[in-house]
Amino acid sequence: MARFTKTDWLDLGLQSLATDGPAALRIDMLCTAAGRTKGSFYHHFSGREDFTTALLNHWEQKLTEAVIDETEHETDPVEKLIALNRITDELDMGVETALRRWAGTEPGVAASIAKVDKRRIDYVASLLMQAKDISVQKAVDLAVMNYAGLIGTQLMFTDISRERRKRIARIYVDMLDMLPDHTD
Repeated sequence: MARFTKTDWLDLGLQSLATDGPAALRIDMLCTAAGRTKGSFYHHFSGREDFTTALLNHWEQKLTEAVIDETEHETDPVEKLIALNRITDELDMGVETALRRWAGTEPGVAASIAKVDKRRIDYVASLLMQAKDISVQKAVDLAVMNYAGLIGTQLMFTDISRERRKRIARIYVDMLDMLPDHTD
């Protein structure tokens, strides 16, 4: 049996959170899901709080920083925005939804989400300012608008198909196209 790494535990935690909510993050449930002993878990984490902190950091790295890093392979800010929309459209957002619901009962989770939300909004705003001749405030407002649309569709109980999300994203891009391009 291959060794179960810290990353394996964290990936399992994200998957369990997405499918079964925060109740699935109990140590005994994680060990059962992993087919591992509590000793294996405690080899990597001092307890549930340590695991939760590591899980939130892992989520931030995997679903924010890694996405931004992938987006940064593009050189043009408009292409970065397009790549960002494509990448996020391909992600399973179950983790995001579960985290936001969990944040309603757990202040530490809410604080992590607030930090990540700010990072994501600031990144999109910076791309908008590079691409368009707009003020910082307008860029932030447009970034919030875009992000709120993404989060809102995740939290809706009505299923929104990928095709519909793409149509909505296209409307947003059309709105951005009406803004004057940034000139250096």
